[in-house]
Amino acid sequence: MKITTLLNFVFGCHHSNLSRVFTIRRRTYRVCCDCGAEFDYSIEKMAINRSELHVVEEMRHSAA
Repeated sequence: MKITTLLNFVFGCHHSNLSRVFTIRRRTYRVCCDCGAEFDYSIEKMAINRSELHVVEEMRHSAA
């Protein structure tokens, strides 16, 4: 585990305040109302795609 991942887990946003589900341009997702992170959402599972959660967060952090 990278030290940045550990620090982000301890001190970062825990994404407990999520928006409703949005579908825009064929993409379905939820947004953290605290930090703005976007999470792809599966309508079939009615849950956030956990397999893609890590990839989406890393893309967001690398862009910042």
